[in-house]
Amino acid sequence: MFGQSITSIFSLVLIIAFANLLSKETYGIYRYILAIAGVLNIFTLTGISRAVSRTVATGNESVLKTSVIHQLKWNLLMLVAFWLLSGYYLINGNELFSITLLILGIFIPPTLALNTYGAYLEGKKEFRISNIFNIVSVLVYVVSILIAIVLSGEIIWLIIAYAVATFSSTIFFYFFTIYKFKPSATGDFKDTLRYGRELSLINLITPIVSQVDKIILAHFWGTAQLAVYLLALAVPVRAMSFMKNWVTLGFPKFAKKTRKEIDSVFYRRIFQGMFIGVIIAAFYILVSPYLFKYLLPQYTDGIFYSQILAISFIFAMPNRYIGLLFESQKLSRLIFTMGVIQSFIVIILYTILGIVGGILGLVIAYILNSLISTLIGIIIWKNYSRT
Repeated sequence: MFGQSITSIFSLVLIIAFANLLSKETYGIYRYILAIAGVLNIFTLTGISRAVSRTVATGNESVLKTSVIHQLKWNLLMLVAFWLLSGYYLINGNELFSITLLILGIFIPPTLALNTYGAYLEGKKEFRISNIFNIVSVLVYVVSILIAIVLSGEIIWLIIAYAVATFSSTIFFYFFTIYKFKPSATGDFKDTLRYGRELSLINLITPIVSQVDKIILAHFWGTAQLAVYLLALAVPVRAMSFMKNWVTLGFPKFAKKTRKEIDSVFYRRIFQGMFIGVIIAAFYILVSPYLFKYLLPQYTDGIFYSQILAISFIFAMPNRYIGLLFESQKLSRLIFTMGVIQSFIVIILYTILGIVGGILGLVIAYILNSLISTLIGIIIWKNYSRT
């Protein structure tokens, strides 16, 4: 929680710099390019980190090197996807998108593979070291972007700063982890790699879901509107992440409880989470005008959207709680079912409401998705608990 608080502060400093030192169009294009890159995560093994963490926790530490080598080979698909998309934009005369995607294609695939050191440290319960590495990585990224903003402010240099900073810190901490803990490179981890691929398949559409709102808004309403939307989201999204991680602290306790024990307090925990969300939402609605006025003065048109988004606070903790219950009981099929249903709901809501209503449509879609996810989770859990 402390580590997340520090990194959130760093991120907010960077957001303030973006808002005050770049035009809306520049910031919007920068984030649009990263959103396109984010979609290409479908070509990576997004679930292997959880599999590695689980294996390391059982004492098999040598899985780290094996998993990284496996990911580096797999991520060649992502490299090809980046360069094909770069070529597409070049053919269509968009040199900026072509060059930036070419650059990201060089750095992102190895970065995502080497970043598995974080899962390794979590599996070893080296939370202090993991947090220090994470804080330093975010600091390096923030400082690099700030330098790029001050010295140039050009999109291509922002992308270079992003790519190089994230890759440099990741490769350094990966090899530092290898040096400090000296995990061997021997062992048969076919089961771990297969489980990682299965989890990746379960979350196959997640990269698309996480970026669809940004891509739709930029494509149909313009990059300036995307900038307003993202800065309206900035504080609410971080607040919800903090709330969800607070719930995550209880995961070890969930794993030890039986279905009956969980069911006896299920609704109580749901309403407790909603009550906390209401309090935090009310507080944010009151203070958000001052945050925008003094920190994001060029984006005061985002206050209204940001205040509406605070309604999602009500469902943040219940959604995370339900998700953790499924994980603690190893309900892979239910997790997959719920994930698929929610993914399609998100895509449909964002597509329809985003095209029709722009920022307001996406904000409404965000809230509706939170509400629907909570309801679906409750229904699925209750049906499971009765079996």
